[in-house]
Amino acid sequence: MRRPLSAFAFLAVVIVAFGAGCGSTSGNVVPVAIKAPPQESQLGWEEPYPANGAALVFGVSSFAVTATGWKATISIENRSQSNWEVRSGAPGAFGILLFPNDDAAELERRNRNGDLPTIRSARTFSPALPDVLTPGKTWKGTMTAPGALAGGLWVRVSFGPFTSVGEPSNGAQSPVVWFTDHAYQLEAVAAVEAEPA
Repeated sequence: MRRPLSAFAFLAVVIVAFGAGCGSTSGNVVPVAIKAPPQESQLGWEEPYPANGAALVFGVSSFAVTATGWKATISIENRSQSNWEVRSGAPGAFGILLFPNDDAAELERRNRNGDLPTIRSARTFSPALPDVLTPGKTWKGTMTAPGALAGGLWVRVSFGPFTSVGEPSNGAQSPVVWFTDHAYQLEAVAAVEAEPA
């Protein structure tokens, strides 16, 4: 979902405060203070921007909570005729945002109001992000960062910002910051394997 860059500027200074708990898919209330245990999920998200005649396609193959932080396997495909500068060094650019639910309408409202959660910025990229993504090219890799995440919250992945070199094609606007429409709920407790009978 494209976000105006003006909204992106708020991300470095806004800290979200969640209530005492949030809903889970099981209907139980999960206290935010519970640290999410190590976990990994294959996601297969693919989100085009713009939706019709995509210029950029953002992918999230998998997301994992590790013993020391988190990692996401992501991709960025340039389907346009434009070169896109990748500003990976911008504050709070690539990373994740944590939400109390997966409500897309709430995401839009919070974006309009400038009260999005602070981006948990990625620290490492493997392989390194390109400076410019040229037409027809795709970058695929893994981004990681240290730090615990609260179980029960929902993760959205942040990409960008991207700036078109010249006038962008395919109906896109520049610059682009992308937060995924999809969201992944963090498990609050470690899965217990059934013992053999």
